[in-house]
Amino acid sequence: MSLIKQEDRGFQPPAGVNFSTEEILSLKNLSGSLCKIASFLQNDLHASQLVRYEDWWQHDGLHFRKAACDIHDLFAIVQNPRSLIEAMPGDELVYIGIAPPDALWYLRFYSSWDDEGLELTGLFDLTLPADMAVQFRDSVIPELECTILEQDALEYFKEIIL
Repeated sequence: MSLIKQEDRGFQPPAGVNFSTEEILSLKNLSGSLCKIASFLQNDLHASQLVRYEDWWQHDGLHFRKAACDIHDLFAIVQNPRSLIEAMPGDELVYIGIAPPDALWYLRFYSSWDDEGLELTGLFDLTLPADMAVQFRDSVIPELECTILEQDALEYFKEIIL
């Protein structure tokens, strides 16, 4: 049984290990963390050609391919808080999703104003195959300035997809 609605046109979340932020991050911390993750994707996973998605899973359960992109486009989106907030689709709980064409791994992130409308904040999660997760756990997580939750990807996606 698929977790994804028929309208999604076939994107399935990858299996493996999901790493997600435990707490909501400042936009500066989100940008810094995503830059470190993008470096990992480029240097360790050799990501170059990517696909960008509008991830509505937590909004209404849908998921849309937006455009082909590359690792440089990802760096341009996450390079600083301004570029990050400008890239957001603008709807509540609509994430930017990034994956390679084979969807072996999946990065998703979201930023918005906090409940008081005073600060820009955000979240991210990254799903990797188990063998890639070891390398991420050892090399990237110690560099992040946030607490990371780790869980089975299937369980994670069951919780978030409406």
